[in-house]
Amino acid sequence: MHEIDFLSVENEAGSKSGDAIALRFWSDALGRMAVVVIDAGFRDTGHRVVDHIRDRYKTSRVDLAISTHPDGDHLNGLQTVVESLYVSELFIHRPREHGLDVRDYPNLEAIDALLAAATLHGTTITEPFAGESRFSGLLTVLGPSRASYEQLLADSLAETTGAAGLAAPSASRLTAGRLMYKAVALLERALATFPFETLGEDGVTSARNNTSVVTLVRPGQERWLLTGDAGIPAVHAALDHYERMHGAINASPFDFVQVPHHGSRRNVSPSLLNRWLGPRDSGYTSLAAYVSSAKADPKHPSPKVTNAFGRRGAVVLATEGINIWRHRGTPERPDYGPIPPIGPLVEDDV
Repeated sequence: MHEIDFLSVENEAGSKSGDAIALRFWSDALGRMAVVVIDAGFRDTGHRVVDHIRDRYKTSRVDLAISTHPDGDHLNGLQTVVESLYVSELFIHRPREHGLDVRDYPNLEAIDALLAAATLHGTTITEPFAGESRFSGLLTVLGPSRASYEQLLADSLAETTGAAGLAAPSASRLTAGRLMYKAVALLERALATFPFETLGEDGVTSARNNTSVVTLVRPGQERWLLTGDAGIPAVHAALDHYERMHGAINASPFDFVQVPHHGSRRNVSPSLLNRWLGPRDSGYTSLAAYVSSAKADPKHPSPKVTNAFGRRGAVVLATEGINIWRHRGTPERPDYGPIPPIGPLVEDDV
């Protein structure tokens, strides 16, 4: 028995995506279903995560909450989860513990507040580095390693300092055209077959995103990979760890994956996906790939990315204003129904 929920997450304007994931699976070690939360979106999203755990999972206990990385669209709702439910353990990186001056680290106050709430409520706090495992190995952290995290933390602080004083682009100038594009993306950009791949090998995301916890979950006979906002080098490092544990990926493929960073073209490449999912049109794997993306987000998901996953055998689904649910052996939900996958799209997004 297992199930995983990707809850719809967006900011007040509806134009920025976030992550809030709840899952549960049978654990022989516990003698019951283990409940896990991976990120909880913006601060207001936390209440919806709490309600979901209580209403759908019929419990107020969370065995493990995971903060993948400290961006507000992932971390901020977790404080509400910790304060409202009984959370046994919190996986979170603690930037103050790594010998660097982190006073200017973005969202540091929210990290401190979450840590304080966890301490107050008796939640065990653990830094999630590669190899950390729970539920008799059913959940394992594949990345980052401690050494990688410390280097990425230093790089992230350098990026923050280097960006100081730069003017942000105008919001209206940045989004006006892209919102028009997003509104017609799924209808007017649809194709009968996948076009020639235009996704490049040049995708680069921030060091902060690359600190994201990459988590392997193995419910029943399945293998799931949850990625947060991890970028190309971070996912490669996680796959290295996976292969050390389980051998070649094509012999032990994934059944379900999270498309990194809301489907950004900066976080994946053809060579990474060939390794992770199999070469284009290989036909050796059939899997589900979920994207957390706000309905009015002008950039996410990128058609270059959804097509790239689709070419390699993935059935791609995106939240886009709704909750999406994958399950086996758990009670049906009368108010949930099938949703169409994202099919082939024109790849002229930039």
